[in-house]
Amino acid sequence: MDLKDFQLSLDKCIEHLLNDMSQIHTGRATPELIEEVKVNAYGAVSPMKALANISISDAKSLLVQPWDKSILEAIEKGINASNLGFLPSIEGEYVRVKIPDLTEERRKEFVRIMKERVEACRVSIRNVRQEFMQETDMMIESGMSEDEGKRSKEEAEKMVKAANEKVEEMREKKESELMTV
Repeated sequence: MDLKDFQLSLDKCIEHLLNDMSQIHTGRATPELIEEVKVNAYGAVSPMKALANISISDAKSLLVQPWDKSILEAIEKGINASNLGFLPSIEGEYVRVKIPDLTEERRKEFVRIMKERVEACRVSIRNVRQEFMQETDMMIESGMSEDEGKRSKEEAEKMVKAANEKVEEMREKKESELMTV
């Protein structure tokens, strides 16, 4: 693994966290909140975004328009089964998803969930770092110069530090969004 691959791996960890955080709602309706909700349709389980168009109706509700009207009830059941606390209702050819106001208790629960996901990201970053360091040690044993190996490790440490700072910045921003009433 060279430094470019190492940076790509770190970026993937951060991108995954960003995707996870977009699904934790802050009281505002965004399509990302339900895009990954699993829906049992056509004998298979698929994410909502593969079965329907999701749009913002107003600040507190989303409209889900399935491409096949026969799966309206499956979409409603999928949203209810997701335990996100949203209130779906079928309205003609759409499913309207109301986003309830967040209670203080629910906000704290979302912060806890968000912190778990941040910690999982940090673990992923540590694992990528450890793998890179082991590969660098093996390359030193098989002919890479000590100085070159040391430089690679130092550069990798700088990248890890930058990635962890970005993760912390994302955590602080999302926590302040969640706790703002």
